[in-house]
Amino acid sequence: MAKILILGGTGETGSWFARYFKEKGFDVAVWGPSGKVAVAERLGVRYAHDRMTEVESSDIVLVSVLIEKTVEVIREVAPHMHPGSLLMDVTSVKSEPMKAMKTFAPKGVEVLGTHPMFGPTMPSLCGQTVILTPAEGKSGKWLPVIRSLFESDGAKIEVLDADEHDEIMAVVQALTHFAYIGIGATLKSLNFDVQKSRKFMSPVYEIMIDFLGRILDQNPELYASIQKNPKAMRVRQTFVTECMRLCESADAGNLEGFKQIMRDAAEHYGGTHEALERSDRIINGRIRESK
Repeated sequence: MAKILILGGTGETGSWFARYFKEKGFDVAVWGPSGKVAVAERLGVRYAHDRMTEVESSDIVLVSVLIEKTVEVIREVAPHMHPGSLLMDVTSVKSEPMKAMKTFAPKGVEVLGTHPMFGPTMPSLCGQTVILTPAEGKSGKWLPVIRSLFESDGAKIEVLDADEHDEIMAVVQALTHFAYIGIGATLKSLNFDVQKSRKFMSPVYEIMIDFLGRILDQNPELYASIQKNPKAMRVRQTFVTECMRLCESADAGNLEGFKQIMRDAAEHYGGTHEALERSDRIINGRIRESK
């Protein structure tokens, strides 16, 4: 039976993977910086009271701590792992964690960056995307094992290098979260009555508001840490610049300028009609639910 230690395994994402690997027959141990032994008991797994001893004997060490703590934890534990074992992370930023894993993992220890593109509320891997970031020459044994394990449960696997991953996630995660949280902050600043507005909303507005609520219901610490993606600053600044360009056109009554910005964005987007059809199916599904 393979042994896996999940560092940060008492948190939400770590606990998800603790349950997952336990169901797969692994001998699972968890450790968390706040020492929540009760979480391990609830999960039915061991708590790693002696973290380094557990690191030394584990076949897989999975790092699931906050992004800003990830490199520090890797630096502490990687040198103690034994040849033939695997060091993984599940953070949403890859460049720095991958660099740290390759730097501090001893000879014979493989490394694999992993980014599950779903939250801990999801019941299974089925239909979910998992991004894998292998290290050349240091993922040969374990990459096919982990890939096969996840794919056997219906996950869609994508393989990216660390820099490309962070560039894409700066938009897919950091920008979209930033925009939604910005809308939420605007509603708060306006003292806008969200619940009252539900009486007047279209299905499109209702779906948007529910997605906003979904984001706002999550752990602020996690969502703040996602903004630490090194590629995200330029993306945020570009977003704010474009918002100001739109605002200036609207405020000046320059409707033609506003329309041109929208036309240019639509041309770059491509496939807008297909997106309209896909979103219509979602909207019609919501309408059927409400009947």
